[in-house]
Amino acid sequence: MTAFVVRPVRPGDVDDIAAIYSFEQVIANTGQIPHRDAAFWRDFYRSRDPQGVELVCEWQGRAIGHLGMILNQAPRRKHVASFGLCVHPEHQGRGAGHALMTEMLNLADNWLNLLRVELTVASTNGRAIALYGRHGFVREGETRFDMFRAGRYSHTTHMARFHPGQMPLLAGQEDA
Repeated sequence: MTAFVVRPVRPGDVDDIAAIYSFEQVIANTGQIPHRDAAFWRDFYRSRDPQGVELVCEWQGRAIGHLGMILNQAPRRKHVASFGLCVHPEHQGRGAGHALMTEMLNLADNWLNLLRVELTVASTNGRAIALYGRHGFVREGETRFDMFRAGRYSHTTHMARFHPGQMPLLAGQEDA
């Protein structure tokens, strides 16, 4: 198994992160467009949630995976977060995504008081859907024709995972 280090993003990671998102096969599975510069990726998650979590997976001194988690700030949804994850194409399928997911869920379950972590993923991205499933995420639905990629409209799958030790009661099911 490859020795990965998962850590917070550092200012010096911006070029490696921009390199990950420079590949069309990476961008195709996101809501982004090609040709974003390093400054865009430096501020991508921080501009959306200054309190969020941004991690990289480092291998041989280089950031080869990137994960950003946005913590919901709405008063009645503070127990919910969403995230995005990308891995450099040369390192996909080698455990970098697993390492990032493991640390993100450790933070969610043990430090951030999150009950629900949710995501959207291109419905054609079977590798990512399988990774999320191995980490306890389940499909909750699909939005049809909401993404435009490669000159065609495509679908998005919605997935979520609940904190395993904190499964909530549905409204109306409270103990009497």
